[in-house]
Amino acid sequence: MTNTAPAVEMRDIRRTFGSGKDLTIAVDNLTLSVPRGSVYGLLGANGAGKTTSIRMMVSHLKPDSGFIRVLGEDPAEQTTDMRRRIAYISENMQIPRWMSMEDAVAFCKPLYPNWNEPLYQHLLKTFDLKPSRRYEESSKGQRRAMCIIIALCQEPEILIMDEPASGLDTLARRHFLKELLKVTCDENKTVLFSSHILGDIERTVDRVAILMRGRMVLEGELDTLKERVRRITFRTDGGNIAEPAPGLFHTLRNIQERDSLQWVVTDFEEEKLIQLRESLPETVAVEVEGFNLEELFMESIESGREEKN
Repeated sequence: MTNTAPAVEMRDIRRTFGSGKDLTIAVDNLTLSVPRGSVYGLLGANGAGKTTSIRMMVSHLKPDSGFIRVLGEDPAEQTTDMRRRIAYISENMQIPRWMSMEDAVAFCKPLYPNWNEPLYQHLLKTFDLKPSRRYEESSKGQRRAMCIIIALCQEPEILIMDEPASGLDTLARRHFLKELLKVTCDENKTVLFSSHILGDIERTVDRVAILMRGRMVLEGELDTLKERVRRITFRTDGGNIAEPAPGLFHTLRNIQERDSLQWVVTDFEEEKLIQLRESLPETVAVEVEGFNLEELFMESIESGREEKN
């Protein structure tokens, strides 16, 4: 029977650092659910709470309050067998400097019953790595590739990555994304990763969450967000435009200028647009634009800044 429970579930998570005047709220009442078999992208500017959220998922940090389950278990109470089902690549992950790839694999391989040796040999060739070269003798990109290979070859049920492509050149990053897409062909495997390279996210994920100051701004299936989040611009020859059809759309942003009004809406439908046009004078022109992921990201961040102000 297929397990339909989320691969990762976070409910009302709060995590702070410091105290008093130095208190920093890193994650603020965050709720998200990562479906099994999905590729989930976690987006946000620096300080948005991505890394803190990921570190709580892998039990490197404990939340101040809230509920977390990864593969159905509390990360802080996971058994050794459960940890073997989860692979994690942190932004600053390293292998001991004296170790070669051969040394690292000899250490890791016995710990993971599902270790994929043919995949390991394939990835060595793909990333053009010499298994006998020590970590300290390798370039930044080669070091990153070593960490990626070890994580992928564990054959985990869930792969959690924080800026996994950091340090990879364009060719190596393309190889990494290709291998990542192969992983995601298995509906029993889940991938969650953060990245500042939005093109990588857009090519691989099927669901995204955008964070701002530790809070969720926008979340959903990427294709659905592209269909539902639109910019509607109202233009007239002169004078301010009165608020048309209040309550018809849910607006993420509302920008009033001298001779135009812009809405960024999160629930666009053609039927609503028809209703909107019928409510407007003929002198008002209406334009509708869609967004790619980068534009969705920027609009979400701007809305979070405006809400804060």
